[in-house]
Amino acid sequence: MAGKVALVTGGASGIGAATARLLAVRGAFVWFADLRAAACDLARADIAASNTIALDVRDPADWHAAEARIGPIDILINAAGISRTTNPAAIAEVALEDWRAIFAVNVEGTLLGCQTAMRLMAREGGAIVNIASTAGIAPSATLGAYGASKAAVAQMTRSVAAACATQGLAIRCNAVQPGMAETPMTAAMTDDYRRAWEAQIPAHRFARAEEVAQAICFLASDAASYINGEALLVDGGLMNRAVVS
Repeated sequence: MAGKVALVTGGASGIGAATARLLAVRGAFVWFADLRAAACDLARADIAASNTIALDVRDPADWHAAEARIGPIDILINAAGISRTTNPAAIAEVALEDWRAIFAVNVEGTLLGCQTAMRLMAREGGAIVNIASTAGIAPSATLGAYGASKAAVAQMTRSVAAACATQGLAIRCNAVQPGMAETPMTAAMTDDYRRAWEAQIPAHRFARAEEVAQAICFLASDAASYINGEALLVDGGLMNRAVVS
């Protein structure tokens, strides 16, 4: 990563912060981007080769401002995401306001990021890594809106990879699909709900954010130079568990 410039959305916490820090450790200059700029400052407090930028991924004007300030980049990590719902128990009762809020961040924010990266990387090329989820593969009664948004991210990833290839841009676009991970998004789970998930995961635990970050950094690196349009599972075997033992 030495000499490369990376922009990481959702850089204030969770997988975004872990990825931004790992990229910096490996030699990249990293822009920690988040709606919560002060939290980004804390996340990168001991990292010299970095900077903070306030970014609402839902807002095209914010992306254009970031583009003007940052200039060319080599790596974009679209890690900003939410899973908000007023009634997680039944998709039939999910508020349309919550559905739209989730899609605005997870899908539209990722789209705007990819469009920005395609402009900033047009000359020299680069790597985009989007954060999808196992929730976008397997249905869940409690994660309907979030799962639908992450399924859209996985499909968008393939479309961006195809579009870049068609346009002759040396830009790879891949995704990671984490299972349950130790992040602020899962911190509010009840003990019973958490244990129910752990019982289904062959690894019998949630991933550490740093473990997901390792996979993201691999896809962003030259070591993955021949991987494009793929979605990499980082789920402790959840999607490949035995149905009957």
